[in-house]
This record gives sequence, structure tokens and C-alpha cells, in this order.
Amino acid sequence: MPKSKIAGYYRLSIEDDDIRVESNSITNQRLLIKRYIAEHPIFADYEYCEFYDDGISGTTMNRPGMQAMLEQIRQNEIRCVMVKDLSRFSRDYIELGTYMEQIFPFMGIRFISIAEHYDSQDYIGRTADIDIGFQSLLADFYCKDISEKVKSSVIAKKNQGKYAAGSTPFGYKKNKGDPNKLLIVQEEADVIRHIFALSLSGKNLTQICRVLNDQKILTPLEFKNLRKRQNRKELQQERKYWQQGTVRNILTNESYVGNMVYNKSVQAEVGGSRTIVKQREEWKVFENHHPAIISREMFDEVQMKYFRRKAVDRKPIPYALKGKVYCGYCGRRLKIMKLAGGKLFYYCPNQKLNSDNECVSESISNEVLERIVLKEIRVQIAGLADLKWARDAVSEKQRKIMKKTGRAAADIETEISELTERKADLLGAYHAGTYTREQYMEGRKQLDQQISDRRKQLEESEKQLDACGNLLKADTRDYEEFLQYAGFEVVTKEMADVFIDRIDIGREKAIDIHWMFSKELGSAEVVLQ
Repeated sequence: MPKSKIAGYYRLSIEDDDIRVESNSITNQRLLIKRYIAEHPIFADYEYCEFYDDGISGTTMNRPGMQAMLEQIRQNEIRCVMVKDLSRFSRDYIELGTYMEQIFPFMGIRFISIAEHYDSQDYIGRTADIDIGFQSLLADFYCKDISEKVKSSVIAKKNQGKYAAGSTPFGYKKNKGDPNKLLIVQEEADVIRHIFALSLSGKNLTQICRVLNDQKILTPLEFKNLRKRQNRKELQQERKYWQQGTVRNILTNESYVGNMVYNKSVQAEVGGSRTIVKQREEWKVFENHHPAIISREMFDEVQMKYFRRKAVDRKPIPYALKGKVYCGYCGRRLKIMKLAGGKLFYYCPNQKLNSDNECVSESISNEVLERIVLKEIRVQIAGLADLKWARDAVSEKQRKIMKKTGRAAADIETEISELTERKADLLGAYHAGTYTREQYMEGRKQLDQQISDRRKQLEESEKQLDACGNLLKADTRDYEEFLQYAGFEVVTKEMADVFIDRIDIGREKAIDIHWMFSKELGSAEVVLQ
């Protein structure tokens, strides 16, 4: 039986300057916890494992090391968690209290914080001392205070005209002599001017993307990695294409007239990753902050296309295969368009972005696709019905075998009991002088052999019972969820969700349907007519 585990958890963060505090280093946290274990013999029989997170805020539990430890806790592999201090585990007062007072006690996990001299075993049936709660509350307040101070410092720098963001807009780089200033990257700036010129010539976003892709102009991501000389695998595997969203962001970015725009969003919660975009009127603008790539006149003329249009109230289009249909070449989800008369058609958005790809080139009728899918679902239902019948027959046969084997095993156990009693009677007769020693030894030998033979038979019966039991367990899948759609005349959203994982459509309109139960019957390949 494997040993229960003690988990040592270490965390090093940037937010509270832990990098510069030697006592909080990963190495020192490890030494402190291992010394504690060595000084307490009660932990000698436990297996030690460790988890750590480096440079991640303690305000979130979404940390790789933390999540790996919690997963092992859920698997009942870890029985005790040790940390240097409470802030290593979490700086969120509510989150920390939930684990200390509810989750860990419920799961039977012993929690030890060495610096605070806290051991949950000392508090079984009662809450922790007030100083423990106060210290965790202070850690929570401290983290949020630091976060607010950092944000205030960044805003103050930006108000002074200093560029205090981590990344730079496409077309610019930081001045090595003064990282608070931006310099133009000429090759990227030429691309930006080209995009604005294409927009002013009357081309829409899709048409601009097609021109850029046909001209094989690198995307911002490719330029960035080329400049930083990064050898990223995803850039080697396939070419990147310009997308409408990328072009639109460039055409509406006021950075290109020399202004620094900031305060565009606010963090939803301290330490969280979710942000809320503010109204455009609330954005802050520092004018003439850096060299302009585009003239103000050209920029304003382009903005007419994006900010003075009447808002169109687009209602979502309901259809059964929504989110299921993909391009077999580029892997992007196909979009849907509604034509006159209310008919729906699928198309690949990448197909319009460049001329030399192999994406689905023609629109696909949703009506035709649903008709084909319904036909294939009916084939699958028939197959599942046959499979269910076959499995039911196998299950019934296994039950009969188990019943027969069970009766035979019971008879063998009865025989073994009778033979054992005869052996005891033989011994009694020997002591009474009815049999000589030679007669007794010969009789016992014969009985022992019979008992041994019966036990082997019993062992074989038990193996057969186990095998039948395993087959029955393997065949317990309930196919009624699928078979209930046998009489349907149209594909519904519920039916599609039950049966279909995804549908890939190739350039020649070859349809590859991936089923939710692909292990049983595989995928289906048909061709649109």
C-alpha cells in the first residue's frame, strides 16, 4: 500500500518584492519545511512531495503548482500540506479562510503554516485563533495595497509623458537609451502606411487582408518574433495570415498619429485577469508623445468608416449545427450568412483573406448539410441499436454463465467442507485406534489431494466470475440517450449536441463527421452533391 504524502508548497511572487527577500526564496522555503519535518518524527512515515509557483501573484488560486497539488489532494494522495507562512498559500483572505475552515477540514487534510505556528490538528472542532485570521487579513490588504500603488505609479509616469507599458504598438520599439520613449520601426511603419492607403482607396477589412496576404507581408506577430529573433515552433509550422480584427485595430489606433492613449480599461478585481473596457470618452490621451507614422488628416478620414456608422442591431441566427462546422484545411470554424429568403450558408472566413489557400471555396447550404447529417445520424442510430442488441445479448449470456458458475462454485465449497469434515473424522478414528498410522496417512493424503483439486476448481470458477463481471461493467453504457432520436424528421440543436463532436468540410465538399461515440463506430465521410 503506497504511503500517504506530505506536500510542501512554495511560492515566490513579484508583487511584494519577494525576489529581493532571501528568506522568502524557494530554496529557503524548502529548507524550512524539510527541517520542520525532520524535527517531528510523526511525519517519518510520510512520503514527501513538493509544488511551487515562481513569479505568480498570491491573489489567485489559478497557479500551475497550486492546481497540481489540489488535483493530487482530490485524488486522496496527499494528507498534509505545509507552507512557510499563510501568504505563500494565498493572499486572498476569503480564499484562504475557505480552505482553512471548510475545504481542508472536510477532506481530512492537515494544514501547517510554520511561521504562524499554525497546525490545523490543534483546532479540530473550533476555529483558528484571532491572530491567525488577522495575519491572513493583513496579507490580503498588503497585496491589494501594493497592487494599487503599482497602478498609481504607472498612471503617474504616463501622465508625465513616460511610456510605462510592457509592450509597444506595432510599428514602434522602445529607445534603448531611454525606455520611456518610442522609436519608429521603419519596415513595420511602411506596412501601417500601406494599410491606411488601402483603406482610403475604398477597400474593406477583408479586401485589405487579402491584399496583404497575397503580397506575403508578415503579420505583426511575425515581425515581433523576427525582431526578437525568437524561434517559436508555431511560426515554423504554418504561415500566419492577416485577419480583419488585426487590420481594424491598426486603422483605429491613435498611437500612429503620435499620441499615447492609456486608461482604456480597468481591472475587474485586484489580482484577477479580467478587465473591463471603459467608454472611449474616459480614455486618457497624451498628445505628440512620440513620432507619428500617419498624418492626423489621413487618420481622421479613415475613422469616418468605423466610428460614424449607424450601429446595426444584429440578432444571433439560430441553427442546429451552430459551433460544429469547421474548415477541413485551416481548422477555423465556418461562419454562417443569411441570404434573401432566409436561407443559411456556411463559408470559411480565411478563404476570402488570400488567393492561394485550400480552404472551402464555395458556400455550403445549411439546409443540404442538415439533410445529410440527419441521414448519417439515422445510420448511426441503426448501428447503435444493433450494437445495443448485441451487447444486451452478450450481457444476458454472461449473466447466465455467472449464474451457472456461481452454483458450481457453491457446490465446490460444499464439497470442500465435507472433505474437511471427513479429514477430521479420519484423525479421530486414528486416535481411537480404528486405523493404523499407515492407513491414516494414506487416507489423509487422498483427502488432501481431493481438497486441493476442488480448490483449484473453485479458483477457476472465481476467475470466470470476475471476467464475466468485468464484461458486464464494460457494457453498461446507456444508449437510450441516442436511440430516443430515432423518429426525428429534422436535426435539432439538442440532437446535434448529443451525436456530433465536430464536422470538417474539405475543399471538394468532403464532409467528415466526428461522433461523440467515435470509439464504437468511428467517423463518417460523405461528399456534398
